[in-house]
Amino acid sequence: MPYLVSSIIAVVSAMVIMFTRYEADDSTITAELDRMKSMFVSVDGFVNTYVESGGDLTIVNFEELYDAGILLGNIRQSAVGATDKELDSDGSGFASTLTFPGSTVIWQLIPNKDDSSSYKVLVDMTKNSTLLSKGTFAESFSGREYCEKILFGTFQTKGKTYDATAGSEDFKEDGTNKDGFFVCIVYK
Repeated sequence: MPYLVSSIIAVVSAMVIMFTRYEADDSTITAELDRMKSMFVSVDGFVNTYVESGGDLTIVNFEELYDAGILLGNIRQSAVGATDKELDSDGSGFASTLTFPGSTVIWQLIPNKDDSSSYKVLVDMTKNSTLLSKGTFAESFSGREYCEKILFGTFQTKGKTYDATAGSEDFKEDGTNKDGFFVCIVYK
């Protein structure tokens, strides 16, 4: 009988060790997804403040929010190869992006040409290795949980690049559902 009891204890111990040793650690991605949630809520809050202060959703972008004094002091918008003055003078405000302090996720905000009561935001997670390591899950979870459920928006998994052609500024759907890019359309 002692042999049987010790054998059962050994088997149970081995199973516990095996299951705990090889179980994936999801705490890192969970923390990053929580940060994504707060960033989604912040971006929407910036737009809400802009609209409530008389801003126009047909011209909304991070340059416009920055110029209106809505972005927090430690958050800056930028565009590739441009300075703040260049953004103002050459009309490339739609190309402006935002990165939160301590984050590598890049956000780009433009009006929705199809509906003047909404805006589009492109989320680029490609520089965040934690989110990109589980790209399909991170895109799907962020889009469904944050874009659709919290902001009551529409999630476009294949949104990837910005078309800067004058008059047709929009996000092209030339991506995949695991490339680290997606678009959220938020209705006001």
